[in-house]
Amino acid sequence: MFLSVPNDFSNWKKFANIELNDEFDGIRINLPRRFNVDLTDVLKGLRDNESEYEENYDESLDEHENIHNSNNRNEFVINNINQIWNESPTKFKDKEFISNINKLNDNLTNLAEFWSKLYLLVERIEKRELALSVDHQRFAIYLENLIKNDTDIFGMDNLIENKSRTIDDETQNMTIINSILSQVCKYFVKSRQLKEEELLIVNNEILESWKSFHDYLISLHFLIERFFNYKIDSEKEIQNLLQRIIKTNEKIKQLKMKSDIRGSEIDKHINILILSMDQLSMLISRIILVKTAFCNEFKLFQKVKYLISEVFQNWFDQRSKYSEIKNDNVQKLLNELKDMPLGD
Repeated sequence: MFLSVPNDFSNWKKFANIELNDEFDGIRINLPRRFNVDLTDVLKGLRDNESEYEENYDESLDEHENIHNSNNRNEFVINNINQIWNESPTKFKDKEFISNINKLNDNLTNLAEFWSKLYLLVERIEKRELALSVDHQRFAIYLENLIKNDTDIFGMDNLIENKSRTIDDETQNMTIINSILSQVCKYFVKSRQLKEEELLIVNNEILESWKSFHDYLISLHFLIERFFNYKIDSEKEIQNLLQRIIKTNEKIKQLKMKSDIRGSEIDKHINILILSMDQLSMLISRIILVKTAFCNEFKLFQKVKYLISEVFQNWFDQRSKYSEIKNDNVQKLLNELKDMPLGD
């Protein structure tokens, strides 16, 4: 059913739309007896191979069929055929299969919506922090300009002749202050660079994994969509085949009651009946295969939940890594700031 999502998602969508008739072409399974229409009465005495039907429809009915006599057995079978989509692939008495898939589809829509919103918030958080780092860059630029101008304000040479050692000490202290302020500038510039590096990894790895999870949700949505499209088409085909079988069955019974039966005419209807039965068997086989394949694909889909673990682990691993670098830089800067002269 092509659940797996390759890198090229657009091509996968085309590949995933292969007709189910082609996907299960020529595959036939042994149908459970509850789906076998009994033709022994109508074909009795008309074909040499009638014994085949007698073997297939003997009186050894299963537990569920014992409560039905031969007169209403086909009514029971037709009801089973009409309920085939509701039957669970593992427990046919459980008729909640389609109801459960509808609930699954509703929950899938909600899950995809919330995941998309989380994705947008992750992008917003990262971009907001990048915008903050841009302010760090601006801070460094303004601080550099301050350093270039503060000596003109705090240097006393222009106003007072330098004859005091105290003035020399003040000038030296101003130099120390500016030197350490230059380290502050470097810290804020480095902070911007670190955030850009972190965001690059987040965009190329973390957010891509986030998108991959969303693609898997979409792939399951397409699988369910294909499933229900085929269900609608097959149900129409089932009704057409059942009506043709019932109509042909009645026609053969009417012909058998006539005294002047034309062999060619009755053979034509028998061929129609047998062909319709064969088409019905193939259709039921394909429905069973589709339901089984869907369950197998959904079982495979369960592994997708581990991508959630991977996404959050990787995201916070990167945040932790760069937070440690930032904290180390802050601590180094703080140690240098402690050396700034405070005066008496």
